[in-house]
Amino acid sequence: MYVAAKLSDKDFAVIKDIRTKEEPEAEFRYEAVAVIHKDLKIDNLQQLKGLRSCHTGVGRNVGYKIPITKLTNMGILGPMNDPKISARENELKALSQFFSKACLVGKWSPHPEINQRLKSQYSNLCDLCEHPDKCDYPDVNSGYEGSLRCLADAGGQVAWTKVIYVKKFFGMPYGKKPAEQTNHNPADFAYLCPDASKKPITGPPCTWAARPWPGYMANQNLASEYKELREEISKLNDLGESTHAEWIAKVLALNNMTVAVDNSPASPMHYLTKAKYMDVIERDFITPKQVVRICVHDEKELKKCEALKTAAFSRDIRPSLSCYKTNSIRDCMQAVKEGKAEVMLVDAQEAIIGEEVYDLKPIVTEKYGTQTQQQLVAVVKKSSVVQKLEELKGKKACLQPNTKAGYTGTVKILLDKGLISKTHCPYEKSLTEFFSDVQQSSDPLNCLAADNGDVAFVPFSTLHHSEDVEVELLCPSGRKPMGKIEDCNLATIPPRMIIASKSLGQLHMDEVMFSMLAAGDLFNKRPEVYHLFGDFEGEPNVIVSVSLLIC
Repeated sequence: MYVAAKLSDKDFAVIKDIRTKEEPEAEFRYEAVAVIHKDLKIDNLQQLKGLRSCHTGVGRNVGYKIPITKLTNMGILGPMNDPKISARENELKALSQFFSKACLVGKWSPHPEINQRLKSQYSNLCDLCEHPDKCDYPDVNSGYEGSLRCLADAGGQVAWTKVIYVKKFFGMPYGKKPAEQTNHNPADFAYLCPDASKKPITGPPCTWAARPWPGYMANQNLASEYKELREEISKLNDLGESTHAEWIAKVLALNNMTVAVDNSPASPMHYLTKAKYMDVIERDFITPKQVVRICVHDEKELKKCEALKTAAFSRDIRPSLSCYKTNSIRDCMQAVKEGKAEVMLVDAQEAIIGEEVYDLKPIVTEKYGTQTQQQLVAVVKKSSVVQKLEELKGKKACLQPNTKAGYTGTVKILLDKGLISKTHCPYEKSLTEFFSDVQQSSDPLNCLAADNGDVAFVPFSTLHHSEDVEVELLCPSGRKPMGKIEDCNLATIPPRMIIASKSLGQLHMDEVMFSMLAAGDLFNKRPEVYHLFGDFEGEPNVIVSVSLLIC
């Protein structure tokens, strides 16, 4: 919704919510609250300083982003603009100096060494946890309910959580759930409001912000059809649920715990501002603003990079990402060397050029499932008469460009099999003498599908879209169906990698790694938010490979 609001607010409307069956009548997905002991003496929010604070976890909404955003905007927390430390460390430092003790579990950095350093340096933020030395999940004093347990049982004085868990923890009725007996008396606790007043937790809450429900958006040009659209969504919801259809999750983003509910149609911007959530999304307190610039070298890469930049910012990736375009891979390397961009993603063979010619170095590599290297395989159509590698002589081949490791790997395969001569140089010429034609393509499988080749040599990780064409693996022992990769690996090629300038300072390098690792981790877990690792506009491996984790 934030992305839609920034594209053109007047063109969209949220016409229906996706709510939980637990709270189908709730206005928001959840409401963020601060809970304190009722007898805590506090007259203004400045008096939060020095208290013991209980949080859901680092990077989370109600227990981290919302209190940081709201307290900073009130001038109470901070400052967070130290250019000598990262954006995340600025936040942790501010919290550590503001609260005397806390429980704030989780990965403070996706980089293990930085994570450990931060937890050692700001260790008071772990003191209230069940396992202060670990300060990570699982921990009974973390999460929505755990933050309240930290408040009630572990010495905390303020807890940041959401309303429904206050009701659950203290045994109060909510939604369709009746009241239950608990060990904690709700009369002993109170909501702490943004104006520093208190409210009983048995009554209406005073919220710091809320997170809107996810929902369905439509173009406002279809306003006259909203009623019909909403009715059709409800019918599909009922049909999919009654038949236990798999498409209900893919098409409507619903599951057995959610339901499509009519709302009052509103623009995405209104949806977010009503919840007091816009400033939480746009939280970025470092001055001057810091960015990690990704260098790209064609229009499709630029388009994907711009989409990644927007999606990453909306999901709290800080420093934010930016895009810098040149006309070639070599120009990108020069731009990274000159500091016009921080990083670029390259094939292993290109990384060697970057290191030797442009003084660049790998900082992050791709990971393919559990593997750190790729397997190169040969693929033919099922209708092909070719049964052995030797029978490829005189056939047409689809290969990756000669700047890629996949191309070099193909040459190595043929050399090792004795199919081209080791003394016949250059090897590129030997290839054209073995094959009747060699097509270099960023997508050799598409080249094969288009009948421009009889065989495609590709990294196995790119075969995700092989269902588009009837193909089989051509292995040393003969033909095998897709998925039977055992003994079909013809060569091992290094992973693609992110490279940066060797002259980049350590802080700058840490921030670059933080943003790139965080984006890779987030969009690997949440592909429905942004499809970083899949095909982009029908083309695989745009910027990053289609089947990987970043590590």
